[in-house]
Amino acid sequence: MKIPVTLGDVMYVYGSFGLNLDYTVRLFLQLKDTIDSKILSEALVKTQQRYPYLSLRLRKDEKEYYYEENPAPVTLHHTDEKIRLNAEETNYHIWAVCYNEDRLYLDIYHGALDGTGMYKVLSTLLFYYCADRYGVTDHTGINTLEDPILPEESLDPSDAMPPIDPALLQNSVYDEAFSLIKDGGSKPSSQRITDIKIPEAAFVKFSSAHDASPGTMVCILMSRTIDALYPERTKDLISSYVINARPMLNAPHTHHNCVQTVFFNYTDRIKAMPFDRQCTVHRGTTFIQSDADLIKMKMQAKANSMKMLLDRMPTIEMKKQTFAQMLSGGKLYFTYMVSYVGKWKFKQLEPYILEFWTHVPIANDWVTEIASINGNICLSIHQDFEGDSVANAFLEELKKNNIPYEVKKSALSDVSSFADAV
Repeated sequence: MKIPVTLGDVMYVYGSFGLNLDYTVRLFLQLKDTIDSKILSEALVKTQQRYPYLSLRLRKDEKEYYYEENPAPVTLHHTDEKIRLNAEETNYHIWAVCYNEDRLYLDIYHGALDGTGMYKVLSTLLFYYCADRYGVTDHTGINTLEDPILPEESLDPSDAMPPIDPALLQNSVYDEAFSLIKDGGSKPSSQRITDIKIPEAAFVKFSSAHDASPGTMVCILMSRTIDALYPERTKDLISSYVINARPMLNAPHTHHNCVQTVFFNYTDRIKAMPFDRQCTVHRGTTFIQSDADLIKMKMQAKANSMKMLLDRMPTIEMKKQTFAQMLSGGKLYFTYMVSYVGKWKFKQLEPYILEFWTHVPIANDWVTEIASINGNICLSIHQDFEGDSVANAFLEELKKNNIPYEVKKSALSDVSSFADAV
């Protein structure tokens, strides 16, 4: 039976294949002790049982991509290396688990889940592992086999959006933002990721003193970094701050892509303000652009646009080309992206996790993913251009503000590949 790609996910599925982009995420955790493979294997079996609607294989025909149910076991791999999802080595599943020594990886398809959805799967896996390994019994806030599997978990709120007048779906016209490659002269290259660990107490103290949250503080520091490197630019320096739209849509259980973006323009007027005032303006911008009615309107317009485009394009190749332009075209309107799912919510598991890194596909030139766990802020900076000048300048910005940090790793991307459907 065909399971259709939902309206919230459709751009990422078709667009990533149109761009030949492996649209996968690797959640990487360093645990307290060497991993017990038998216990992890048993935890994976239970996790797959808890999320039956994620036992999927992506398929295609001449008209469309679609999913079909996949009864095979989700695979466990004893390796640090990249794997290949939706392929024979992973039983054609859209997610898998890897481990080596004290390192645990959840590799998962971003075309079907966003960060919040992935964290739900990860928390279940970790609970079952820690339950058998360390005797953890508290599963508050974590999906387990004791909890009912709600229909809303696999429903996409975008599919339920009411129709609107097609005349209202005219594309907005925006000015192009400053690009580190196109305007800054950086040379394109393979994706590289730099992992930076910052003591949470020091960073939160600094952020709070300047009227900022950790996420908005990273945005401001990034803007100040790029502004100092390229003071003579003629285009605006604009950030994209990703927010979770579930609260605004009253859809807390969905695993599908359910995000919106706060745009912040680091203008000369804001640059001239004191540091704490810059942070206040960004927080105010985030508050205004996160208004529930505004988010609902944006999500409704997006869902209707997706449906209209799908209806107008009879072949899969037409869909791939169109959504690829949309997925890649978005980066014309912002200089960099910051995403922060929030502080790790499951305290009962935190003592067993030392570090938590989020590695994502490079759909944009400069992306920072933020995780916060067990007393640490873990920043993963992604870039698809050569050189360390921007990353080093950001580290200097941290140092200038007396924010301690440790560069844990800088290496080529380790996100899994994703086989095209057949």
